[in-house]
Amino acid sequence: YEHGGISSKQLPGQRFYLEIAEDIHHQKEMACIDCHTRNEIMGDGTSYAHYEEQLEISCEMCHSENPGVTRKGDPVTNIAKKDGKFQMTGRVNDKIYPLLPPKKGVCDFNGHKRVTCEACHSTWVPQCYGCHVKRDEAQKHLDKLSLQETAGMWEEGRSYIRYEKPMLAIWKDEVVIVTPGCQDIVTLVDKEGNVTGGFDRFTMAAINPHTTQAKGRSCADCHQSTKTVGLGEGTVSVDVNGVWSFTALDQGVETYAGKTVPFDAFVNIEGEALQHGSRADLRPFNKEELQSILRVGQCVSCHDSYEDPIWKNYSKETNCSRLEKM
Repeated sequence: YEHGGISSKQLPGQRFYLEIAEDIHHQKEMACIDCHTRNEIMGDGTSYAHYEEQLEISCEMCHSENPGVTRKGDPVTNIAKKDGKFQMTGRVNDKIYPLLPPKKGVCDFNGHKRVTCEACHSTWVPQCYGCHVKRDEAQKHLDKLSLQETAGMWEEGRSYIRYEKPMLAIWKDEVVIVTPGCQDIVTLVDKEGNVTGGFDRFTMAAINPHTTQAKGRSCADCHQSTKTVGLGEGTVSVDVNGVWSFTALDQGVETYAGKTVPFDAFVNIEGEALQHGSRADLRPFNKEELQSILRVGQCVSCHDSYEDPIWKNYSKETNCSRLEKM
């Protein structure tokens, strides 16, 4: 929508589109194989349990003081040092790309040691909320293996799709981006058309969305956003005793299995996980982490620069001098 009316960004067939920032690597006309290696694409002879275990590239492979080596220790053949500076040669277009190290005082900021590059430099991520799946015993479907019509049809409905700011969480002690991996609401219908059962299972999954921007997210975009920290859209407040409270915008929906949790909430204000993680060691921020992040959010409206003196000795005991004078 635009200003309360139908969007002017339309395609034939009453379809709409969004204009969203493209990944800077795509903008620079880089190809997938400029970064991704042969062993990642074709395999290295090992059968991995999860795809991410086969990955060997990282942001640091190009953006560090000494680039050119994967995290598995293999050399990157299209990265070289010339005239004292590192550069990458495009494998498809032969373009020369200067490789810049992380910005001093920002990317190595002491309070962000656990923050991954993509958590700050990816400004949006595809988000698919809620997947209603129905099993109808009165219908039939084609079994793709036997090529026979079999009893019972699975039908999947539309999801609520957004392209918005990423949510953050913890994976292997690092701050990463997460997005709905699969939020299933399953309904079982018998041959007479009666609902006989159902269940819900909501899962968040870690992702590197390939939406990298040269400029990272603002301080407020993380520290003042309930969506970013995993609470979902809503309103957060803290009382004079330091007790935090949160009112969610989304209240979930009623299903056969009961009321769901809010679709965009990975955690509640007490640090209790509301959804599953796609990996055993993927979790939302805990209570202490949530309060620490949100507490900084009270300061960044005035102190929004990494160079601000307040951050040199900042701790949970730091108090606002303005409030002390009031």
